[in-house]
Amino acid sequence: MGPVMLDCDMIHTKMSEFASCEPTANGLLVSTHCLYPSFEAVNVFVVGYGDGFIVHDNAEAARLVWMYGIDERSFKRTASHSANAFDCKMEGAQIQCEAPSSDWLWAAIASVANASSDAARAAVGKARVSTEVSLIQKAKAIFDGAAWNPETKLDFPFPGSSGKVHSFDLAIFSGGKTALVDAVTPHHNSIAAKYLAFSDTPNQPGIYKYALYDVELDQQDKALMSNVADLISYKSLEGTNGKFLIQ
Repeated sequence: MGPVMLDCDMIHTKMSEFASCEPTANGLLVSTHCLYPSFEAVNVFVVGYGDGFIVHDNAEAARLVWMYGIDERSFKRTASHSANAFDCKMEGAQIQCEAPSSDWLWAAIASVANASSDAARAAVGKARVSTEVSLIQKAKAIFDGAAWNPETKLDFPFPGSSGKVHSFDLAIFSGGKTALVDAVTPHHNSIAAKYLAFSDTPNQPGIYKYALYDVELDQQDKALMSNVADLISYKSLEGTNGKFLIQ
């Protein structure tokens, strides 16, 4: 069995709820309502194979996470779990699903779209958390080695105005004052989560709030975060004793 040429009329008939279908060199491109972490729509590709179809993501999830600095090998480890969860399989860096007939086409397209979205989201999430943890550990080392001997605590709980208790990545204590520090990365999940925690934390004497970043944030993210916390780059902290944060 080999690839079979298709036409979009069949796709439109079976998948009328999807917005678009167009022929490409990789198969018929079908746009779905699933989203990648970048909020781009997940596109899947349909090719004929014998009496059925193969649906794949054309390795789009792998290419997207590469832009976040995640290599293909790391992506595959994460993506295999997502593929299995949606009854798909990995072929190289591609997520695939077979539909034995047109009756199964909708399910195959939905499975690949969800698996591709989930794989990208999981890979980017792991990379973001790893980056934030590394940044906080480096910052903590600066304070722990400082001659002014501040106390530091990781994952410090602090009650918000709403009553919810937020866990801040790092807290620094000295002279009755407290600096609450959260690491942020240029990713919307990081920005949104840290913005929520800072915005719910009341402004009060002796409490300082800092959003710590290493990779440069875009201007919109900086403007948003600066409404609820002071922005500080790791470069400005590195080589100092960090005492200026709590004076």
